[in-house]
Amino acid sequence: MGRTKRDAPEEATGDDLWHDAGDSTLSANIIRNIRASLFSGKLTPGAFIGTESSWAQQFGVSRMAARDAIRTLKAAGIIHIKIGARGGIFVAAANPDYFAEALAIQMQLIGVDLAEILDAQIAIEVTAAELAANLATPQDIETLKTLLVDMRSNIGNPGPFTEIAMQFHEAVIAASHNRVLLAQFRGLRHLLLPHYTRHSTDEVARRAVASHEELVRHIEGRDAVSARELMRKRLHVIRERQLVHWRSTAS
Repeated sequence: MGRTKRDAPEEATGDDLWHDAGDSTLSANIIRNIRASLFSGKLTPGAFIGTESSWAQQFGVSRMAARDAIRTLKAAGIIHIKIGARGGIFVAAANPDYFAEALAIQMQLIGVDLAEILDAQIAIEVTAAELAANLATPQDIETLKTLLVDMRSNIGNPGPFTEIAMQFHEAVIAASHNRVLLAQFRGLRHLLLPHYTRHSTDEVARRAVASHEELVRHIEGRDAVSARELMRKRLHVIRERQLVHWRSTAS
């Protein structure tokens, strides 16, 4: 039985949503329209945006072209498909983990080097430390303190220690309440973790814990200037040490 008018979810389509994308392949025209509507705010997560047959009709293309566009948009994480009487094409919900992995993969594929990765980390985390000192909630600070306890108990275990240390860095950025910084760091984290794990020692771990304890004091004390400066100095030291290791193994 086909979809009834009563059962059908309201479709986010119309003259204000779709536009002429100019000279492009038939499926690319659909993809370009969906992306443009998403970036302009006309589409929101969970919105119903039609079916394969309705796209074919709206865009004046074959169902095969509509199917190709659906396949591409689904692979990009932009849409998801529901099957059944109330099924169809819907704007996907946000998935930060999907974005982080995709960003890391693309950075790896374009061949970014370690210096670029570390410079990006500094840019993100220095800003985040300052914001965290201004915006961290009591729960954010409690999370940081809990991770510090876990770090101390894992000195001597490079793998677990490094993983928890990266969680601490991510928690600082989460405490900034800036989702753009957090999403970018999650992508970088995939690339940073192998380097940090490889060169972790007990002495490095102890210095990291001491530095992180001081950072938490600055954040809890709302000292944004000191939090920013501490993070900047610490990450520049890490950058130089990591680059020395990297260059020695690359030569």
